[in-house]
Amino acid sequence: MTYFLVPPQVDSLNMPLMTFLLKRRLHYLPIFTAIFIISSFFLAYGISVYHGHVEPDFPYISYAAIQAPERCVFAQLINIGAFLLAANIYIRYLQMSTVLDLLNGARRDRGINKCSLVLGWISAFGLTMVANFQTVEMRPGHYTGAGLAFLLGTSYCWLQTSLAVRYCRWSLVAVTQLINSVLLSVFLVIFTVSKTTYKVRESQGHGTKWDTLRSVYLVSTISEWLTAASIVTFVLTFYRDFSRIELKSPTVKINDRTVVLKDYRFGCSCMASATAATPVISQNGHASVV
Repeated sequence: MTYFLVPPQVDSLNMPLMTFLLKRRLHYLPIFTAIFIISSFFLAYGISVYHGHVEPDFPYISYAAIQAPERCVFAQLINIGAFLLAANIYIRYLQMSTVLDLLNGARRDRGINKCSLVLGWISAFGLTMVANFQTVEMRPGHYTGAGLAFLLGTSYCWLQTSLAVRYCRWSLVAVTQLINSVLLSVFLVIFTVSKTTYKVRESQGHGTKWDTLRSVYLVSTISEWLTAASIVTFVLTFYRDFSRIELKSPTVKINDRTVVLKDYRFGCSCMASATAATPVISQNGHASVV
């Protein structure tokens, strides 16, 4: 794939809509990704509340996707969302690689960009584990995925923020990424502390989420939602940069034309002849009829 840091120009009105959006309107991808994933959370939550499987105010994200049908919807949508997130991360990596090439960026910064790609992809993979390993029945897989998604997702945001601050100084993008990363870190710390406190005190018999531990429980659930949302909304900061790049579709080059013509000889245009002629492949790779 090739990416150009030039303003995209529309040169074909006959281009299919989806192709046009993917090639020339990449800045819509972060918006669609954020809306899609966050809507998936709330859709599963709404279905779960409708069927009486979870309390309306206010469960952990994963507890709203334990039973059918909401767990099926949640898993399917979050898998798609994780793929979209990984696509944003990859395009951002390519875009930043091109910028670093243009500016003769330091080797350290290139390493940071590559490291962020790896961490971002692992974080997206962790999101699929959260969706596919239900918290009640498969806790090890679920919590492993949550750790990957939250911890590595936060690390990814900070690495990208460091590049933005270094090369864009205090531009709107850099400031927005910095604010997003700070809030994300605060929410993650609050979630970790409050959930640990809630679980420990509950195991010691100091109450439940319905009585004396209600406050700390709600702090942990709400902060979890805010942590997840902050990771997802970080991709919205890619909007400006994605609006200035253009995606060129990958092409395939045939190495041995002769072999390919032999493999697909029955579909050659020469078979339009009225006779059941058989194409013969010449040395230069062209087909003739005998």
